[in-house]
Amino acid sequence: MTPEEFLKKLAGWSRGTMIESHGTRFVSVGPGRAAAELDFKPALAQLTGRFHAGAIIALADETATCASLWETNPSGELRPELFPLTLQLSVNLIRNADHGTLTAEAKIVHRGRTTLVVDVEVFDAQRRLIAKLAATQLAPAAPPAETRSHAG
Repeated sequence: MTPEEFLKKLAGWSRGTMIESHGTRFVSVGPGRAAAELDFKPALAQLTGRFHAGAIIALADETATCASLWETNPSGELRPELFPLTLQLSVNLIRNADHGTLTAEAKIVHRGRTTLVVDVEVFDAQRRLIAKLAATQLAPAAPPAETRSHAG
């Protein structure tokens, strides 16, 4: 499956979820990486009119998950048993914005037998660093093919 086909599938899977409701757009995916964008809108603001920290963190986590999903299950089939679940997040919020588009860029920095570690940087429209996130995600392996024993 090509990255473009994968992104179309991901957009379809996102319908009716939080991903769609706040407006994350996945813009690229490939081996060990992914990128997504999020446009400012008042529904994503905190009381001072800037992006809510939760919106920034959600964008970063969704982008980390996109990169990990390509790694754990690039088949284009939504298989819950192969979905990379976030186990831990560590976030540094560095600055904020009150307009424009945020871009999250995820890079897998460790692929273990059962976990992935993904670093994500979030930038504003001027490429100023908004946040850095490290996500540890469960990296399930495909279950073994069912085998049947036959007594002879």
